Amino acid sequence: MSEVSVDGLHVENLTVRYGGLTAVDGQTLTAPRGRITGLIGPNGAGKTTTFNAITGVVKPAQGKVVLFGEDVTSAAPQARALKGLGRTFQRMELFETLSVRENVRMGREAAMAGRNPLRHLAARPAERRSTKEHAASAMELCGIAHLADKRPADLSTGQRRLVELARVSAGDFRLLLLDEPSSGLDGAETERFGEILRTLVTERGLGILIVEHDMALVMSTCEYIHVLDFGKPIFEGTPREVQTSELVRSAYLGSEAPELDELAG
Repeated sequence: MSEVSVDGLHVENLTVRYGGLTAVDGQTLTAPRGRITGLIGPNGAGKTTTFNAITGVVKPAQGKVVLFGEDVTSAAPQARALKGLGRTFQRMELFETLSVRENVRMGREAAMAGRNPLRHLAARPAERRSTKEHAASAMELCGIAHLADKRPADLSTGQRRLVELARVSAGDFRLLLLDEPSSGLDGAETERFGEILRTLVTERGLGILIVEHDMALVMSTCEYIHVLDFGKPIFEGTPREVQTSELVRSAYLGSEAPELDELAG
């Protein structure tokens, strides 16, 4: 696929090194809008490092990061965010002294401030209304509207994850990178979480690239999956193709393993 034809993210031959260690070696993937794409592999496979390179937190030794047809390999993280790239992290980063509502509003306010920092100081009435509306919509979508006045410290881990998703959903992003977003959710919460992700794609036209431990969530939400092992891409395909791949089975579980649902992401 030509990089200029991708309405979303295209990563080509991405390589990241830390000293003498190659953390990611030749990763190529595409995550277009209108699709949930998975990136899986065992702990230490290089998934979060890939996210860090995509968002500009680390500089790749080689390769390209193309966002909506524009090469952003040398761009700062803030510039990539302004082009529509949002992210969540393995370790949740919520503002503990703010309410849930205020945390979610920060997602929208940060995007507006990035375009014009003075807006944080003197937002127009229409912009304040827009922030409130986007935050309310995001909380409703994520099923946390009833928690709006609570503080993150009063919430369960699963609820905090939903606050984080609502915050990034409230921002003006076209592509979301979600790093183990269902961690801490129970079975019912995870199922609902998958429904929320599908809604973000179908109703808002977002693209999502997700790193996730829960294989049931990955297989039920992702249309396409990339597999990493020791920093190297070893397989890509549909969920069904990943489930039936002998290469994936032997790499992660051993050839005698009967199921793929224990694969760690």
